[in-house]
Amino acid sequence: MLEDINLQGARGILVNISAADMGVAEFNEVGNIVHEFASEDAIIKIGMAIDPTLGDEIKVTVVATGMGAPPVAVKAPVKMMQKPTTSNANYDELDKPTVMRQGGQKENRETRFGAQSKKEIDLDYLDIPAFLRRQAD
Repeated sequence: MLEDINLQGARGILVNISAADMGVAEFNEVGNIVHEFASEDAIIKIGMAIDPTLGDEIKVTVVATGMGAPPVAVKAPVKMMQKPTTSNANYDELDKPTVMRQGGQKENRETRFGAQSKKEIDLDYLDIPAFLRRQAD
């Protein structure tokens, strides 16, 4: 199957197996063959499609990527060191909720975004049914 193809340099391999009727044993056999021909660090994804028109045949499609490209060196993650804090925090104050520590809300939500407060809105117009309000307009 893959005797004439060199997959040693491939970093990614996508395999699609198409068959009318195929068991797990055949699926695993194709997967093992691909793993034999691929390099150890290659990412291999194998999928299967059912195609009733194939009869007893099995069709294997292999897509290999990263062939001929130099391997990318993976850098070790950098450890972030935190500087110890030397603040004089009063930990007894942290038992209070933040709103109380900061002196409560300075402004309510409606005034902050420019909307009218609920107290200022006149709701008397809602006493007239909607169809009558539309006729009056």
